[in-house]
Amino acid sequence: MKKPDSVTDFLSSRLLRLSNTLGLYASRRYRDAFGISLPEWRVLSIIASCEPTTAREVSRNLATDKGWVSLSADSLRRRGLIKGSPDSRDGRRILLTLTAEGRKMHAAVLAVAQWRHERLLACLPEGSAALLFECLDRLQAEADAMLEESIAENGEAEARSGDPAASGRSDRP
Repeated sequence: MKKPDSVTDFLSSRLLRLSNTLGLYASRRYRDAFGISLPEWRVLSIIASCEPTTAREVSRNLATDKGWVSLSADSLRRRGLIKGSPDSRDGRRILLTLTAEGRKMHAAVLAVAQWRHERLLACLPEGSAALLFECLDRLQAEADAMLEESIAENGEAEARSGDPAASGRSDRP
């Protein structure tokens, strides 16, 4: 394979461009059709798949800042899509769950997300989707290892704390 000639040829740039394009599409579609922002949808979907859960666990699942997740969760709570209740085992923790309205919203947006997923995979050569996901899993594992090595080499405690500036990550998933 040829060495990249410019930053736009790097794998990370191509993945970022794809992610940004899909994010723009989803953001517009979910806002227009459901009145929900993409960050709110991401938080809602993690809560749906992991409930009961905490903002900290949601931020870990999304690999993003806990403060950003808390803002989205507060918005979802004000809209009656999620509720928070104290953890009986640790009163300092607030457990997040979907409300009945939140379940309806989740099901509606999930149907559109599944349609988009199927449309994207349908443009690939037959039988290649499983290989794509295997490759993405391998790339993620290698990227995680690279980050861990960087933290170990540089002693960057901030990179593990969720500080996007310290870790080089975006503050939005």
